[in-house]
Amino acid sequence: MRKLISDEGLYNVANTLDQLMNMDVPARGTIGVLYEAARKLQNGDPMTLAAIRLLQKTVKRGDYVFIATGWADQPGNVATKSETDGPAGALAMARAIRVTLGGLPVIVTDDYLVDDMKLVMRANGMHVVEPEALANSLSTELGFACVPTIAVVGVPIDDEAGHQRCIELLERFKPTCEIAIERGAMNKHGRIHGMGGYDFAWNMAKLDHLFTEGKARGIASIGIGDGGNEIGMANIEDVIRAKVRNGNMCKCPCHSGIAPDVSKVDVLLSATISNWAGYAISMLLGLAEGDLSAMDNEELEQRVLNAYIDAEFHDSVGSHVGPSVDGCEAGVHLALIRLMRKTVTMGIARFPAED
Repeated sequence: MRKLISDEGLYNVANTLDQLMNMDVPARGTIGVLYEAARKLQNGDPMTLAAIRLLQKTVKRGDYVFIATGWADQPGNVATKSETDGPAGALAMARAIRVTLGGLPVIVTDDYLVDDMKLVMRANGMHVVEPEALANSLSTELGFACVPTIAVVGVPIDDEAGHQRCIELLERFKPTCEIAIERGAMNKHGRIHGMGGYDFAWNMAKLDHLFTEGKARGIASIGIGDGGNEIGMANIEDVIRAKVRNGNMCKCPCHSGIAPDVSKVDVLLSATISNWAGYAISMLLGLAEGDLSAMDNEELEQRVLNAYIDAEFHDSVGSHVGPSVDGCEAGVHLALIRLMRKTVTMGIARFPAED
């Protein structure tokens, strides 16, 4: 690892990344509540810094890392197509984890999303292979670094079958860290709510089982969300019930609200758009590990956003298939990435690593 920045500088950059990814650009009014509560869990320290510290501590070269994402949030319309928030952020983190730590990233999603998710995952320059083949890309025996690889696996909708599949994946690959980004969380009644208070569980795999079973096995975990209804948000359940719309009373028969109460995580991150936290983690991990090539950039992200069109992933807020997320067109996300990268370079200039 090549140290590029002082500890003080790394903290300052992380603090700014936290702020950037929690700017309430859509003016929904929810993210401030989630941000304050999630930061409080870190005693006021940056969430992004806590996340990369956990990754550095738990992920060694050749270790599997599971990243849960994908949400088919219009099941009555297109039951097998995901929204655009989640996959791009998952991919940014996966690439950074592979490039810096030598971790082996596996995207975990619904069975019906696997093929489309593979299409999106190819967009930033990684090969998509079977999970068993991921370690091959770590080889340098031919005298050069191999192209990084990523895998995508599916879990069935049926709760019992899905639970068993999650156990099988954990037993087979023994990940040392799990991340959920923009993935709906189950409550004790088995419901998975959207922010509007309606139930999506009938059309979604219950990936909470990855995290509850993972916790029992001592696997580290990170959760990322923007609405209070995602895996990891059980960490701040009380705040969501008290301050988030539909938090304590949903519109489905369980009447328990959208606040999750099943799977907690070691580190929770809020973000105005969940993808933005994925971008931020890629920036900070690249900086902390001294490899800025791991950071997401505008060119890569434009390719990922364009891949959404071929996969027919949709922006539910913008009500169309295209390279936009949560009502924000591609230019907004690219501008944010530019700001994040500038924060990193300015941080290095102002707080270079001590000799």
